[in-house]
Amino acid sequence: MKGIIYLLPVLLITLFFSLSLGFDKSILSEILTEEIKKSAIDKEVQVGQIKFIGLALSASPQENASHFEPKGNCIPENLKIREIKRPSSIEFTFYCGRSLYRAIANYEVLIPLYITQRNLRRGDKINEEDIIEIKHSLSRIPSGALTDKNSIIGKIVKRTVAKGVILKEEHIYHGIPVKKGSRVSLIINAGHVMVITEGILKSDATVGGNVRVQCFHTGKEVEGKLIDKDKVRVSL
Repeated sequence: MKGIIYLLPVLLITLFFSLSLGFDKSILSEILTEEIKKSAIDKEVQVGQIKFIGLALSASPQENASHFEPKGNCIPENLKIREIKRPSSIEFTFYCGRSLYRAIANYEVLIPLYITQRNLRRGDKINEEDIIEIKHSLSRIPSGALTDKNSIIGKIVKRTVAKGVILKEEHIYHGIPVKKGSRVSLIINAGHVMVITEGILKSDATVGGNVRVQCFHTGKEVEGKLIDKDKVRVSL
């Protein structure tokens, strides 16, 4: 009997701390995130606000919504999606202890965007190390933003892009062909001196590729990079 009396305060303290910890929604969010990915869209998602709307087995109309939230630090189990309310809401049930709860959550679909890691000049070819991937909400994607890495790597920069900018369609060329015999401006860099003259392409080329150009002024051929459909940069 004395042992029970001594043990009672310990049990009460344990119960108090168990209840005071409250329900950990972060675990529920992680489980729900995985279920949404598996059952619906197979993309990365981010779960937002979770609202408990009922005890699926025993709710009464008189109960208020705060009574529907699990108490203590029980672990969510057997989560099942009841309905996906596109584009960004989902209803689901789960067990916590012996009770079956019903809830609604908001979520965002995340897709990759690509940001420049350095300043890019017109005519530069974009390499793997020039960009960094970030995840962004699908509902707030900037117009024209590039979401496929394969559509960026190896492409040519159409105009100067500063470091830290989200890459868009307007920033890159997708292999613009230029015909042999086309007239181009030659931008010749020799140390700190830059000379601009004109020439003619000696073969078909695409923007970003190396080309040979015959200079009108000297009649000689030089090799450079086609940085735009009518501009070639030559470094001496």
